[in-house]
Amino acid sequence: MTTYVTTINEIEGLHYYPDAPDNVSFLRHPHRHIFHVECRFKVSHDNREIEIFTQEEEITRYLTERFGNPCMFGRMSCEMIAVDIINAFPETLECKVTEDGKGGAIVQR
Repeated sequence: MTTYVTTINEIEGLHYYPDAPDNVSFLRHPHRHIFHVECRFKVSHDNREIEIFTQEEEITRYLTERFGNPCMFGRMSCEMIAVDIINAFPETLECKVTEDGKGGAIVQR
């Protein structure tokens, strides 16, 4: 049996896509989202090896210290944000970042 703990954070942020195709040219300008960040961590036992509330607080603290509040992600895509989180938290196996709970990206270690 393999056990994982997941965390879910909602982070207010802005980003933009300067090379957006013409049909979505509005993305070239900073726009706001509630980014949903879901991380997965492998654990070796079933009794709070990773405390969910504490881990979520650490992720929020990291993002707000690095990018501000709201987070100013600049040109970063969902994929780039997920990679950044995985690099900051090496125990993360997978990070899913979506925009407003809709489309986004999943990055696996």
